[in-house]
Amino acid sequence: MPSPYKLKNNPLDTGRIIKIAKTLIDEAGEDRKLALESHKFFRAMVEEAQNDPDARPDSTAMNLMVECLKVAQNSKNNVIKIMGLVAKLEEASKEDKTKATGKQIENVFKQLNELSND
Repeated sequence: MPSPYKLKNNPLDTGRIIKIAKTLIDEAGEDRKLALESHKFFRAMVEEAQNDPDARPDSTAMNLMVECLKVAQNSKNNVIKIMGLVAKLEEASKEDKTKATGKQIENVFKQLNELSND
């Protein structure tokens, strides 16, 4: 009968959480870059329609332009949240050396996981 697998290292160690945070920050940066490129595209469409006297402004392009700005701002806000969580993690890990407060680190990991699922 096989024996149960026992972990050699803590799955919620600080290094792993920081690696996940770095991945999330990189993905948010890419999202922001794509959103700003899309905004420029739709803004060019709106400006082109405004310069042509026969064309009417495209309300769909205007709405999409605004939505792209919202996506860009949300990605920036998520990076700020992640950095706040990493700061909390560092503070908790410093306290962890003096006290056994692994619960705080686990809480930060759960919050990072929730951000990655959004």
